[in-house]
Amino acid sequence: MNALFLALHAALAGLDGPARDGEVVPEPGAFRRPVARAARIEVAPRIDGRLDDACWAEVEPIGELVQMTPRLFAEPSERTEVRIAHDGRILYLGVRCFDSEPEKIVATQMQRDAELSPDDRLEMWFDTFRDRRNAYYFQVSAAGSLGDALLSRGGNGFNKPWDGIWEARTTIDELGWTAEIAIPFDTMGFDLGTDAWGFNINRVIQRKLEYCRYGCLRAEDRPFTLSSGADLAGMAGAEHGLGLDFVPFLAAERVDKDGASPEDDLQPGFDLFWRPFPGWSTALTVNTDFAEVEVDDRQVNLTRFPLFFPEKRDFFLQDAGIFEFADLDRSLVPFFSRRIGLVAGAEVPILAGAKITGRTDEWSVGVLDVQTESATLDGGDEPDEALDSANLFAARVARNFGAQSSFGVVATAGDPLGARDDALVGFDLNLRTDDFLDGKNLQGSVWALFNSQDGGVDDGAAFGASISYPNDVWEWRASAREVQEEFDPALGFVPRNGVRQYSGGFVFEPRHEGLLRRSEHSIEGSLVTGLDDELQTAMVEIQPVGIVFDSGDALRLELVQERDVVDTTDFEPAGLSVPPGTYDFLRARLEYETTNKRPVDLSGRIEGGEYYGGTSFETEIELGWRPNRWFQGSASWTRAALDLDSGEEVVHVGRLRTLVSFTPDLSWANFLQFDNESDVGGINSRLRWIAAPGSDVYLVWTQNLRREDDGLDTLDAAVAAKVGWTFRF
Repeated sequence: MNALFLALHAALAGLDGPARDGEVVPEPGAFRRPVARAARIEVAPRIDGRLDDACWAEVEPIGELVQMTPRLFAEPSERTEVRIAHDGRILYLGVRCFDSEPEKIVATQMQRDAELSPDDRLEMWFDTFRDRRNAYYFQVSAAGSLGDALLSRGGNGFNKPWDGIWEARTTIDELGWTAEIAIPFDTMGFDLGTDAWGFNINRVIQRKLEYCRYGCLRAEDRPFTLSSGADLAGMAGAEHGLGLDFVPFLAAERVDKDGASPEDDLQPGFDLFWRPFPGWSTALTVNTDFAEVEVDDRQVNLTRFPLFFPEKRDFFLQDAGIFEFADLDRSLVPFFSRRIGLVAGAEVPILAGAKITGRTDEWSVGVLDVQTESATLDGGDEPDEALDSANLFAARVARNFGAQSSFGVVATAGDPLGARDDALVGFDLNLRTDDFLDGKNLQGSVWALFNSQDGGVDDGAAFGASISYPNDVWEWRASAREVQEEFDPALGFVPRNGVRQYSGGFVFEPRHEGLLRRSEHSIEGSLVTGLDDELQTAMVEIQPVGIVFDSGDALRLELVQERDVVDTTDFEPAGLSVPPGTYDFLRARLEYETTNKRPVDLSGRIEGGEYYGGTSFETEIELGWRPNRWFQGSASWTRAALDLDSGEEVVHVGRLRTLVSFTPDLSWANFLQFDNESDVGGINSRLRWIAAPGSDVYLVWTQNLRREDDGLDTLDAAVAAKVGWTFRF
């Protein structure tokens, strides 16, 4: 490990170049870094989606965007004028998206935080510390939907559920469409002493699948490659207020469980956010309530390991990128915030929580402490489980060096189950450059984690390294890790321990002209052994055919050869037993998807072949329908048919979603799902009214029903209302 650490450091550390400061100066490199300028204005525009305010006539547009897809570096087929200004407290953007065929503009999404990939849209990010590592991301659709996210790890981390306080309006007219955007400086942390931020803006013309942008102009760049974004000058004079957001809320809930007497609950609480210094934020939550959070999707698990469910709660998503560790994927997460306040999918009351996060030119810091209340979890057919109150802690500190690299420490303490004392500490070195071999991206990571339980020292450890070459046309990656048997952090997600894992892959995606836009070819492999180096799992996946048509439709064929050594009698996919033994199986997967630029889109997957001594065939199909901006729906169905020596079983999972958007600020979302493995169906209906940016009213109805021989029985039902209002100082 030491040799690998030194080799990676020698290969990469000297390639980063000097760290950037707040000045706008030409930087070395084989790419052009445009510089836009924000004008200072005295009279703010009215945010109505029309660029007829007097101030916009005084602001010069920034330079034209550059087409990156489908024709690399070509002139855009439609012009875009972007004007940027600020009045010291709010950043304004006025964007005119010219379109020669305005009647063909795709505008179907109005809901806040909608999936905007079907629509014409604008995407932009602001690297407010110009550190090329972190940024605030915003997007607006032609129909008026707003979305935002936090970017981290140079653009590789994308925290979509984050919600900032800002506003935007759009209008479609005979020239195309316009967007008017206002982002308060209080929504973003930044250095008061700088005149320049990192910046990019991207326009998508959906019917043409055309992507044009201002920065990130290398073939290897994605729109979120923070290291090669443009600069936004003229930010001197931007100011925060007191940096204080006070968000009191009142949540009322009525719960009916399994025919018992209904329980009523009225819970006041508040969230408090304060920016005491530029780049630093503190958050306090009391009597935390998450009634408005959408339920998780049901999933079919035909593996031997637990599934990963993403975090959806705002308090934990705020500045979540600071707590990210190394370059690990979901197969190992040292700090997994879903362990806090959720046990086996059931809510555990949170009495209070506090979080401090901060960024400077050289450091990023995050500290989280949460106190949960004692609770009794309904065990269903099993005995109820009593949980003691628990204090749960996580901290992350990283030191930046060079242009993109960092060294960091992570620590956690506490057990959500209250069953033991538990602590974790870890170290990671992350090395990144965009100037490898004359302008290519190269990334490397080396990390180690140590876990102690019940006062023990080094009860278990995990460590590893990875290197990747994520570039245009060619990509490759390789990684190795060891996860010891006793490594089991209570606040982490570790689906597989007692193993050594090796993986790698190559991807080749050349561009084409005419009928085909791109082809995809790849080979990936992984090897998992025990700590005794005895084989547990080996897998090779080949994609010989992957075609992306110029229309946006795509077809892919993948072949998977796997060997898996089952050493337990507890593996029962879909209730069928798999006896211990060594299994070899070859499987094929065919996928097809139509582009979502049309009102109706369809995606499907057929996968089948050998499976643990028998066969399995899986079918998945999803249909989306977006007739207009006021309604959209989708239906999906997954079927898995297993034929093993122990029997046959067919698992079905169905999902139905509908969304009615009355205005960009008022929407009604419904989510129905059912699976025949548990014979349970669920309904989640949410009405949301955004009375003002940061002030929301929710009405939520949730019901779970179980199929019985004589019909449907209600397992539980709940009606909740929540009102939260932001007071900003």
